[in-house]
Amino acid sequence: MAYRVIREGLPGSDLQGGAGESSTLGLGPYQDVWSRSGSKYRIRAIVLLAVNLVLFAGVGSFAYWLRSGLRFAPAHAGYVDELKQTFFSVPFGDRDHSGVSLGSFLLEPISVQEVAIQPWIVGLLMATLIAVPILVSLLYRFWSCLPFIAMVAFLSVMPWLAVTLVISCSLASLPRLRTRFRFTSALLGLIPVVVYLTLAWRGTAEIVVGEIDPVDRIKFVVPWVLAVVSAAGVFAIVLGIAKVVDYRPGAIAPLLAVMLALPVLLFEFHVGRDELYYRLLRGLEAAHFLDVDASADLNRAVLAAWERHPPPRPSRQAIRETVELRWMFQLNAELEPSRSVLSQHQAALTDRCDRFLQNFPTSLYAPNVLMIKARALDTRVDPTEFRRTKWIRFYDTFPSPASRHTWSMLAAIESNATVKATALSRLALLDARDGEVDRALDKLNAVVALLGTSAPDGLLSDRWSSKPPDAIERDLSFEVQDTWLAAHWLRDLLISNRDPIYGYDPIAGPRRSKQEFRFGFLDVNPRGERYIENLRELLAWYPNCQIADNLELEIAKASATDTLRIARLESCVARFGDRDAMPETLFRLGLAYLDDGQARRGEAALNRVLRDYSDSIWAHEATIRLSVPVVPSSGAFHASTDSDREGA
Repeated sequence: MAYRVIREGLPGSDLQGGAGESSTLGLGPYQDVWSRSGSKYRIRAIVLLAVNLVLFAGVGSFAYWLRSGLRFAPAHAGYVDELKQTFFSVPFGDRDHSGVSLGSFLLEPISVQEVAIQPWIVGLLMATLIAVPILVSLLYRFWSCLPFIAMVAFLSVMPWLAVTLVISCSLASLPRLRTRFRFTSALLGLIPVVVYLTLAWRGTAEIVVGEIDPVDRIKFVVPWVLAVVSAAGVFAIVLGIAKVVDYRPGAIAPLLAVMLALPVLLFEFHVGRDELYYRLLRGLEAAHFLDVDASADLNRAVLAAWERHPPPRPSRQAIRETVELRWMFQLNAELEPSRSVLSQHQAALTDRCDRFLQNFPTSLYAPNVLMIKARALDTRVDPTEFRRTKWIRFYDTFPSPASRHTWSMLAAIESNATVKATALSRLALLDARDGEVDRALDKLNAVVALLGTSAPDGLLSDRWSSKPPDAIERDLSFEVQDTWLAAHWLRDLLISNRDPIYGYDPIAGPRRSKQEFRFGFLDVNPRGERYIENLRELLAWYPNCQIADNLELEIAKASATDTLRIARLESCVARFGDRDAMPETLFRLGLAYLDDGQARRGEAALNRVLRDYSDSIWAHEATIRLSVPVVPSSGAFHASTDSDREGA
């Protein structure tokens, strides 16, 4: 008969038994790190537990940095609000209410759909966040895992995962539930996590289903599957090591260090910090310059202002006009440059761009960031659109002198044809507005050389950055045809309209300092509220000038109704003869007819452009309009065909 020796009661033993620490299966005491009573083991256990805490804090901070670009969540000014919002929102994939839900973790700022290595990085990171607290609860007892769970909640800002881990650690380590085979206990603790990740996948699927190719949906499953499988593998390795060393402290720390280093190194060498900060920059741009329907907020502001007014109260319409004017001053940097919301957003975005360029001067995203900065400086609020529809809409097609330096930097660096042509086109317009017509023509000729003499179809094939695939870069892209058309329009305008009397003054404004009239055609913003009035002032100040036909065409294009636009364009066609504005006038008249439902007359006008002005840039536009359904156009830039950003 064999007898089993229980060492806990023997003199000199370094193990101790305890009430409630025996196995529920009656197979003897349950050993863990704290079972050894010797002081050297206790000190070693405490020191190594502290080391594990420090390493795990690094994992938690990396998980938060991967979503926000911030290294220490509690130092963030909006940390408390973010934590509350995350906890009180729907925890599974609710992207609209929580920017740190697991569903959004896969989609932003770096989408697993676009960066091939990202699912593996997220999966390994999640495996570490899941496995370590459960292992600590098994090897150090339940109370020891609570600081680790707190780090998941407060450093990673994943409170619902922390709640899930409390349940998991309870299932794995509480005496009434655990088994002698610790790996089985660890897998039992993994069940709540699997449920949580399954619900997270369902929340993500609700966002992405119908938006991506079915084959790509596997990328949204890989992180969660990898997290569960890797966690189980970590369980097996650590518990195996612990058994070999007879549950002495030190089994977790080495593998935890590896699990921290692996996703960090994968990210550093296969993704890069510039990728994260660039995508966060793109998100900030979208947040600052997103078109907004302000009608509801405006109505509430009008009602509040009317109720605050002492009796006798003015009419609600009078209050509305006052509130609208106040809003326009707050929104429009041109009206209130030091206090406008737009100016604040421009300053915040350009500062982030400057920091990116300072930290990552050789990044492949440097041209993109310069483009973001230049466009931010050019961004304006459309006042006419706000007064008409109460939508706050942004556009960047009328370059600001403040962006000249950034466009110059972009034109000087090594980049593809689209980027360089766009920068040169914007600089040419700024030069022409400054009266430097020869310099402007040199740049426009360079644009024509880059893009060709015939309009390119759609987007150029090469992208701004060589990091494929990148849908966000496609968001930054735009129709190169717009750049081509704007450059040709400005080039033709400057070549054809040097006035024998006034020179380029009607186009660029007078260069003489004592001249009372201070602006020219190119100085007038087509989206300004006084656009038509400014053009009429030019016609009055420069009677019978060479550019008069172009000014009258712009007045006709800016007409408030289709009927008035058609009438004015017909009048222009009758009076212009063979002047340089005639091809565009016929083209615009054709579009106006089509918009008004007069298909036959519209097609006739467009065909006339093709027949009589086949060498004009408008002949190519007419060909496009005749081959596809016509969408009503709106003026932008002076060529009035630029596609404006929506949101970016």
